[in-house]
Amino acid sequence: MSFEEQFAELAPLAYRTAFRIVGVRSEAEEIAQDTMAKALQRWSKISGHARPWVCRVAANDAIGAVRKRNRRRSIDRQTFTPDPTDGGAAAVQRLDLQRVLLDLPKRQREVVALRYVADLTEADVAAELKLSLGTVKTHARRALEALRTALGDDESSATTHTTSPTDSTAHTEATTDARTT
Repeated sequence: MSFEEQFAELAPLAYRTAFRIVGVRSEAEEIAQDTMAKALQRWSKISGHARPWVCRVAANDAIGAVRKRNRRRSIDRQTFTPDPTDGGAAAVQRLDLQRVLLDLPKRQREVVALRYVADLTEADVAAELKLSLGTVKTHARRALEALRTALGDDESSATTHTTSPTDSTAHTEATTDARTT
């Protein structure tokens, strides 16, 4: 397919990917435009895998834009009190997510961006990054663990590593019953 035939699908994909990371419409539009310009320039090389390539470039450019923004102005979250009625809580969550994404190793960040931000399949991510499917799964698992830890969502890991009170009570009762018989 030609660039013109795929443009209607690729441009919105680039925008969505960028917007999910930067959270500012004008920045996401600019990133999407730059991504599509890069795609046009490289079309002969990327036409066979344009969708994941566009997602990857848009995600990397969006992360770069967040880095530049953070360098220009330091945001002090301690002084920012979100107003739940104006969506401030969402802004704080987005800032937290941006910060944690920037702290991930490059490969994990790429896997997360392609798999969860751009909604590509694991197979598509593996093909785009030239990795095995198992390696993609490993990077995704490690990245999600780091995200959960950094964002304070320890519920899922706590339930997998500890027993519930009912389990320990049942174990104690079974042990007591075995000793008395």
